[in-house]
Amino acid sequence: MSEEKHETKEKLLDAAESLFASKGFDDVSVRELAAAAHVNVAAVNYHFQGKENLFHQVIMRRFVVQRDRSLEALEEVLGNTREKPGVASVIKALVEEYLKGTLGSPGGSSFMMLLAREMHSRHSHSSSAFFKEMVMPIFRAYSTALMDVRPCLQQDQINWVMASIIGQIHHFVARWHKKTSFDEESDEVQILISVFPALGQPIEEYIRLVTDHITAFSTAAIDSLYPEVTP
Repeated sequence: MSEEKHETKEKLLDAAESLFASKGFDDVSVRELAAAAHVNVAAVNYHFQGKENLFHQVIMRRFVVQRDRSLEALEEVLGNTREKPGVASVIKALVEEYLKGTLGSPGGSSFMMLLAREMHSRHSHSSSAFFKEMVMPIFRAYSTALMDVRPCLQQDQINWVMASIIGQIHHFVARWHKKTSFDEESDEVQILISVFPALGQPIEEYIRLVTDHITAFSTAAIDSLYPEVTP
């Protein structure tokens, strides 16, 4: 692919990610996508064979990196020979990489809003291949790891635990995304920070604080609901 064609494709992906996140798939037209990317309308079909495939590629482009980083972080935790991994270390790996991949990367919070919007849409436009190739490997790997470090956990309990952790992550991502949607000196931002002071911290510190909270909160919940069984 020539450099010019690659640049056009990336412009469309960037524009689509932003528009789909803010308006949803159905309310974004091909003409609007082309205008936002400053390219010809025909470029959408030429590079992506239509809006639906463009949507799929937007998700795949970012989530491939997210998937691989999450799995590598878990492998590092499980491969630590100095100490046996516990529930907290597994949860921290999941939360930290999720937050770094969204809040810690340009456009990441918008992408998370896109996924959240898609999850609550009546008509899903992402293919089942995305869930099989992207979501399920992470879910299976971390579910297995949690059951390994806490053998008393059953699969149905793991499902609730994972849903709770991901729900917390989405909540704190949404809070940061909301803050950054306003001007830094606006009254809205000052109100948000007064209610939740962590939002006033730099992004790296916010990620650390949120990671520590979700890890501690979720670990305590698991210890309370599903305590480790001693022989």
